[in-house]
Amino acid sequence: MKNFITAALLASSGLFVVSHANAAATANFQVKVEVLSTCAINATDINFGSVNSGVAATDKTGTLNVTCTSQTPYSVGLSGSGKMTHATDSTSSVAYQLFKASTDTAQWNNDNNKYSATGSGSVQAIPVVAKISGSTNVRAGNYADTVTATVTY
Repeated sequence: MKNFITAALLASSGLFVVSHANAAATANFQVKVEVLSTCAINATDINFGSVNSGVAATDKTGTLNVTCTSQTPYSVGLSGSGKMTHATDSTSSVAYQLFKASTDTAQWNNDNNKYSATGSGSVQAIPVVAKISGSTNVRAGNYADTVTATVTY
């Protein structure tokens, strides 16, 4: 009865006591990131090994390892001189050609015959087939050429 009389007196005097024990406010925010398209490339050497002068060497295959961001389209071009030159005599050389597959007739190049694919986010191994197209009836010794593989994305 005492609580009822106190409440009645407060109500009749126009005084109210309001209590907010659990007030709250909210805010929204976003967590963001921009993923950029990237590609990386590395290669293994192609080594025909030792051949006798005048004997045709068998085709050899090397590998380009390309890693591009998932769903990123890319192309790979190759540029080299097309001839391996003697280590100490630049006038002596052995011609070669590079292909995407052993049955191809069009050389893989950096202009109109590139390799094209879409990145998976993982390493994609791409074979490079090398064929000696010139005579091996040349000066004995070591021959080499540097090929540049360029990935464009």
